[in-house]
Amino acid sequence: MNHAKISTYGKIVLSSILTACAVNFFFLHDGLAPGGLTGLALVIGSVTGIEVSLMTLLISVPMLIISTLVLGKGFGMKTIIITFLTPLFMKVIPVIWLTQPLTKIHPYLELLVSAGLGGLLIGGSISLALSAKCATGGTDVVALLIQHVFKDLKLSHIILVLDGMIIAATSILHKNIMLGLFSLVSLFVITQTIQYFTQKRA
Repeated sequence: MNHAKISTYGKIVLSSILTACAVNFFFLHDGLAPGGLTGLALVIGSVTGIEVSLMTLLISVPMLIISTLVLGKGFGMKTIIITFLTPLFMKVIPVIWLTQPLTKIHPYLELLVSAGLGGLLIGGSISLALSAKCATGGTDVVALLIQHVFKDLKLSHIILVLDGMIIAATSILHKNIMLGLFSLVSLFVITQTIQYFTQKRA
């Protein structure tokens, strides 16, 4: 295996680890759902009782099939690897509420820090996947499909709109506006992180 392939698959593994850490260390405890299929899986999982790792897989599979057909086999295969690795790392990486001590100061402070740090991890995960010419199997897949048709649209802007709609819908469904607002904070961090790394590579 040459250096380029090692680098690509290293990014894929790291991308999966970052997403799993974001969920297990932050989002799982607060109920934050910063859009995306992972965010959607968190919400549905909390309602149905289905494990987040399994729900992520169930949502991602149809998107993988479509993206492979439209964006090519190479993209599809690498995205499939991320999609299967992420739930695996969610099982392996311990579930630790890193920001819990902040709840003693103020619950909103804990939510703000959790949203920011979790957003950085997800943004980094998506950026790594994009640099490996694939996706995390989440909303970024849908965004790439849209960008494939509307090439002038920025990927970060498409993700912002798609995930913003998911956040709005879930906030209304669960009647928790504050959680929705902090999820939007996390989404903003995610999209800014993606934009930073994509512009840096350009």
